Amino acid sequence: MGLITSTFRMMYLTAYKLTLESKVQWIASAKMELVASSDEILALGNDLDPDNPAVKQLEARRDKLTILEKRLDLQMQEYQNRLKMVDAELQSCQGAIDGAIQRSFSYQL
Repeated sequence: MGLITSTFRMMYLTAYKLTLESKVQWIASAKMELVASSDEILALGNDLDPDNPAVKQLEARRDKLTILEKRLDLQMQEYQNRLKMVDAELQSCQGAIDGAIQRSFSYQL
């Protein structure tokens, strides 16, 4: 790759990395809210009689929240893997830029 092509590639990768990082932050925030909701459901269920049908509904909702949390974990893992790939490509691209600069601006006497 040439210097200009590598530079554009670095800009694209940097923007993509920022997008992935914001998605990871969003998922972390959503997970925190899910945990808080799950805790609230547990607290409500503890105050009720175990034979109450509302307790079964609360347990079902808690189970759905747990499933959603697992899905968010998987999505976060995917984004973190993509971030690792982008970081590796950014390093490779930086090496290409450094090599192109070295070749372009070194004088042979």
